[in-house]
Amino acid sequence: MKELGDFLKKASEFEAEMKKVQADLDKQRIVGVSGGGLVKVEMNGRHDVSNVVIDECLMDDREALEDLVAGAINDAVRRVEDASHEKMANLTAGVKLPIANWPA
Repeated sequence: MKELGDFLKKASEFEAEMKKVQADLDKQRIVGVSGGGLVKVEMNGRHDVSNVVIDECLMDDREALEDLVAGAINDAVRRVEDASHEKMANLTAGVKLPIANWPA
């Protein structure tokens, strides 16, 4: 029973750490870029876009602008996912789950 109590305590601590990591990610501002910096999209860890910057030279080319905005959003999404994976990997590093020792 002590093992179960220890496990539940660690699970509770892990959950609290997960919430802190998620809160940190939500506060992070990550910028996706396309067109060599002609379009920039700022997004937080929840994938909410907070800012879009478009170079004036694109204002007369709607098709290019649309493509570059989509590219910048996709770049930002990938960067958010990379940051999330990195933070979660740091959080779970060294965590040993006792499931293998539990009776079947």
